[in-house]
Formats: sequence, structure tokens, C-alpha cells
Amino acid sequence: MRTTSTPPAALVAYERLAAVYDRFTDSYDHDGWVGRLERLAREHGLRGRRALDVACGTGKSFAPLVRRGYDVWACDLSPAMVDQARRSKALPADRIEIADMRQLSYTGTFSLVSCLDDAVNYLLDEDDLAAAFASVARVLAPDGVYVFDANSLSTYREGFSTRATFERPLADAIWRGETTGPIVPGSLCAASIELGGGGAAVSRHVQRHHPEPTIRHALASAGLACRAVLGQSTGGVLHEDADEETHTKLVYVAGRAA
Repeated sequence: MRTTSTPPAALVAYERLAAVYDRFTDSYDHDGWVGRLERLAREHGLRGRRALDVACGTGKSFAPLVRRGYDVWACDLSPAMVDQARRSKALPADRIEIADMRQLSYTGTFSLVSCLDDAVNYLLDEDDLAAAFASVARVLAPDGVYVFDANSLSTYREGFSTRATFERPLADAIWRGETTGPIVPGSLCAASIELGGGGAAVSRHVQRHHPEPTIRHALASAGLACRAVLGQSTGGVLHEDADEETHTKLVYVAGRAA
């Protein structure tokens, strides 16, 4: 796989977080969530069983697909996260690669491409967003389905503002929002995770809020059509009427444009 220069914050953040990521996200029900997303993809035309999980992290997002019988491949930007995913033994090690989502390169195409846990929000400008979608378009089967999520305005206002502080005792970590001033559509937001007693190490996360029109435009520029946008609330519950002000994420379903 080829890689390109990347926003340093995204790579450094996950290199530092990898060792405790599973404990930090211990309360997340990835199996139930991914199951709901798979059903959503099938409602929008998914038929095949070959899947690619982009920005796979430690493997929590692709393991449910493996258990459901998919022929899964996966990749992530962070070597440390890839190492953790390979240790999970959910997939053969050679199926989990280090790769930049803007430059995917695989033999053959995939019926399902997923990119979960707000990975697209680490793409900090519209050119990077368009490049990532174009990269997915190159590996998506003609009748394939692309499913991804993006953080909502509500999440940035509640989780990335300076008043936001959350403890994760199991990971010995504290999340602290760093964004000052009003958070509006398209805002650049930041938060840090203090790791170890007294914040011995810091995993800093810089993200861009991408409004729905921006995402739709970037998809169209890549030859992809947005088929559905759903809201998601805490616990991975999906809602037909997406609302940036109340839902934690927006979930997008896309496929090749007609």
C-alpha cells in the first residue's frame, strides 16, 4: 500500500492511543452497531460478501463482519493500531494493512466498504475528503455499497468544547475538549486524551465538522451518489430523520452514481 503525507495529529493521536484503545472504547457495542449498519446496507442494495473496512483501528469494526461470514480486508493509517488489530487474530495478518484512506490500492473490488468511528472527520479539508471518496470509488464494486459515519454538530459542541471532560477509568484516561468559541457547521475542533496518571502522555485529536452538503458534494465529485443519511444516537441507534442538533452522528450510505 502507498501512503501520503497525512495530518500529523491523526497519525500521532492513534499511535499514542493504540495500546489502550480497546479499554477506552470498552462500552461500545460494535457488534450490535455493525449489525444494524449491515442491514442498512442490504436495504440499499448490498448483495455480495467481499468487504473492506477502512480506518479499521484495532479491529472492533471489522470483527462483526468476519463473524457474519464476510470475506474481509482491512486497513488503517496507524501502524500501532494495525498491530493491535493483527493481535486480535480476527483476520490473517496479511489482510490488515497500513494504508491512507485517500490512496487505497487493492486487487479486485468490494461489495461493501465501511469507514466507521468518525474517521472521515480527521480529513481536515474538502480536497482530502474528496480524495478519500475517490479512493473508495476505485475499489467499490459497480453494485457495491459504501457506509460511513461523521460526527454531528451536537457531538462537537458537547464533546470538543472546553467545558467537556470525561473520565475513562478502565483506560486510565481523561478526555478534555479544547475548542474555544462557537462551534458552527464546518468548524475545526480539537480534544485531548490524557493517558496515564497525571497525563503522562497526550493523544490529541483534531477534527473537522463536515456538513451534509459538503459530504454530498465530495461524494458526487468522486462519482458516488448518496442514497441515504440517517441520524444516530447513543448506543448506535439509527433514526430516519438525521438531525445535527440532537444526534451524535450522521450515517451515510452511498453507491456508484447512475
